[in-house]
Amino acid sequence: MKSDLFADGIGAVHITGNLVRFDLMSLQPGDGQERQEITQRLVMPLEGFVNAFNLQEQVIRQLTKNGLLVDGRVFPKTSVPVMKEEAQGDI
Repeated sequence: MKSDLFADGIGAVHITGNLVRFDLMSLQPGDGQERQEITQRLVMPLEGFVNAFNLQEQVIRQLTKNGLLVDGRVFPKTSVPVMKEEAQGDI
């Protein structure tokens, strides 16, 4: 691995032909509220996008199983223990 890439989220997704483009955004402080700023773009072929989506589904199932997500989409209202070190890492 050469470098890490950080984003607070995805601001937009564009599909052109067989390429999927993600506009990555970071939250920036503003006057009274945070604002989204597009910082980088991630581009991948459609096959890579589908493979990434499948991997993310596996991660969501694991996080739900470990109690870090409820119904695979929301954070629990009460605190939960952090994943055990042996459970962290690659899936």
